[in-house]
Amino acid sequence: MTEKFKADSEKWLTMDYRPLEIEKEIREFWEKNRIKEKLMDFREKNNVGFLGWVEGPPTLNGIPHVGHARGRVIKDLRYRWKTMQGYSIPFWAGWDCQGLPVELEVERALGVKNKRELLERVGEERFIEECKKAIMKYHKEWVEADKKLGIFINHDKAYWTYMDNYIEREWQYLKRAWEQGLLEEGYYVVAYCPGCQTSLSSAEVGYEDSYRIVEDPSLYFKFKLADSENEYFLVWTTMPFTIVTDMMLAVHPKGEYVKVKVNEEKWIMVKQRVEPVMRELGIEKYEITETLSGEKLEGLKYDYPFKDIVPKQAELDNHPLVHKVVCEDFVDVNTATGVVHLSPGNGEEDFWAAQKRGVPVFVPFDDEVKFTEEAGVFSGVFARDADAVVVEELRKRGLLVAVKPVKHEYPTCWRSHHKLIWLARREYFLRTDKINEKIVKAAEKVEYFFEGPKNRFISFLKEGKPWCISRERVWGAPLPIWVCEKCGAKTFISSRKELMEKALEKPKGNFELHKPWIDRVTLRCEKCGGKMHREPFVLDTWHNSGASPYARFTDEEFKRYVPTDFLTEGIDQTRGWANSLLLEHVILTGKAEAPYKAFLFQGLTQDAKGRKMSKSLGNVVEVNPLLEKHSADVCRFYFLWKCSPVEFMNFDLEELKRRPYQVLSTLYHLNRFFLQNAEYDGFNPREHTLEWAERVKELKKPDLWLLSKLQETVEKCTDKLGRCEFNNAAAALEDFVIEVISRLYVPMIRRELWTDNPETLNRRLAIYATLWHTLKTVTLLFNPFTPYLSEALYQKVYRRLDPTLHESVNFE
Repeated sequence: MTEKFKADSEKWLTMDYRPLEIEKEIREFWEKNRIKEKLMDFREKNNVGFLGWVEGPPTLNGIPHVGHARGRVIKDLRYRWKTMQGYSIPFWAGWDCQGLPVELEVERALGVKNKRELLERVGEERFIEECKKAIMKYHKEWVEADKKLGIFINHDKAYWTYMDNYIEREWQYLKRAWEQGLLEEGYYVVAYCPGCQTSLSSAEVGYEDSYRIVEDPSLYFKFKLADSENEYFLVWTTMPFTIVTDMMLAVHPKGEYVKVKVNEEKWIMVKQRVEPVMRELGIEKYEITETLSGEKLEGLKYDYPFKDIVPKQAELDNHPLVHKVVCEDFVDVNTATGVVHLSPGNGEEDFWAAQKRGVPVFVPFDDEVKFTEEAGVFSGVFARDADAVVVEELRKRGLLVAVKPVKHEYPTCWRSHHKLIWLARREYFLRTDKINEKIVKAAEKVEYFFEGPKNRFISFLKEGKPWCISRERVWGAPLPIWVCEKCGAKTFISSRKELMEKALEKPKGNFELHKPWIDRVTLRCEKCGGKMHREPFVLDTWHNSGASPYARFTDEEFKRYVPTDFLTEGIDQTRGWANSLLLEHVILTGKAEAPYKAFLFQGLTQDAKGRKMSKSLGNVVEVNPLLEKHSADVCRFYFLWKCSPVEFMNFDLEELKRRPYQVLSTLYHLNRFFLQNAEYDGFNPREHTLEWAERVKELKKPDLWLLSKLQETVEKCTDKLGRCEFNNAAAALEDFVIEVISRLYVPMIRRELWTDNPETLNRRLAIYATLWHTLKTVTLLFNPFTPYLSEALYQKVYRRLDPTLHESVNFE
């Protein structure tokens, strides 16, 4: 802050608009006078009602960028707007501290390549401590960003998802699911990340931009029909490694299949795909010799080709249902050959097809997704590296028809970006599929403001899959289930106190509800007297944060604040936090009720060229360095003004410096113009009111026109803010300040102010009364958008002229 500004600021507004200096001064004012804290206390005691709020916790694994800033500004706008309407809101912070995002960040910092190296070289105890250090480092960055942006969130009352008190509340909720039979151990096919070496939930598959263009082998191969010399099933896949675990072939029961003669062989495939497949394979001479329905193919045996190099397959081949054709409606007769090879250990539909028939599931993989000894010659080979080996083995046996590389979309891990592999594994699941109708009904009651995100969210929820909540990781809330090593009985623990009471030996030293400490606690089995050990899993980080409406509040606060009035996060949270909140709340309450009455899904923020911000492109704009050089108010107004909150926003620094700056600068100078003239003529807002001006008959047509336009603007802003059309509310303010006041009203009345004539003093005072009411109202309307400028104007103009006003604009 310059000396000139210090001197001027005590009595006047500077000649030019200096937002960075204003923001520094106002920050100091807020902190010195504890305005943020006083506002919460004030509304706790003086309110028209309570509105619930739960912070969607940012993950403390990185530095906040402009995309984060946009979201936090939207939250702050809503908070300021509603508190100005008289509501009390628990605008308390929250931090997502655990799970893969933090673990992978720490692994990179430690130079760890995989989970095995992590456990062997670093160890769980040190790793936990490193994770805590990392979240504290990033926490400082986030708090600093909030401070610079003018976010009035209360950090002193923040919840931390790694704290024991939070985890205990999460356990208490989870016990409800356990008691209702909705939490169960299961053996299903789940998405698995070879890099993170853990399972993922179905919601995480497709999260953010996890579908990526990858290159895989496009493979046509054939399986020989048993007891036939020259008849084969023609099959296609982009995952050759799954042929190692093949158990069945599937056709559509209603499909029309044919035998196609190619040279001396007959290939069985669906009729409608013959021409395109032959064209793709470059085969010109072929002949359809026989037509038959899919149902006629059911039960036929085929020769599995790798029995000589995968001994387990030779053993499984003796099973009466293995390596036979089955009929399934999920077979798509419009793609590939209409014949699908089924690997129950590597595909969801394949798995269920095997389960309902009693077909064995062959899953010869370790935690690194390398084949085990059961896979014979493939032992020790990573699954996707085995693709080339499989192709070569098919070639040797004369079963390879064609292979070429193909680029296609494929799901990758949302954190490590490794290609996912589907594996049958023992996990714990929330059986949300059993209550899916209730979940969807709850979601349909929510206000989403915009149809696109609403349809996307509800469409996703209707998939209704079980939620895999167990993770084979380290830094997470532990699954509180102990299993007897003798009889297999299970005990669910719902609190630290209960754990201590049942522990065979009390934990020594610095015990907390995390690995490795909690794994050292054993219990006595109440059924057989055996020793019980904890299941080694931690909980899905989305489950951890999704428990926040219950875990962050006391029982009394939960009743007061939940369901919340409004929540908002990015559009990616249709598969993330918005989803986990909803599922957990329906389980907790047993009702078709969401934990939020309204949810705004925000569009993501991109660079000026419309590209996703990423470190690899070098186009990430971090908040704290940005706000060292550029005004927080201008940034805030830009975020809200540029486009609808639901749209993807291209952040353009040059655009920010033009129109948004002009709007705020104009508002500043209008106030300066008013104050200079009003003080010169001795305007007293408590004496020279609009009622006084009307009484002395000095309100003229320009004044009445301005006041009517003001009323229109107030109504429009209120309406648009209620609809979350922040850009339209900002546009209304822009138009009113630039067009109505600056370009029309001021030119109309300026000449009337350029005089010292005592006979026209009352007219001048009437103009000031009009401007006082108009500009003060506009300043209040701008407060949720630009709190620094609004506070500065309130202090230097309105409280200067009327010291009886509230201590801060936020109390209006």
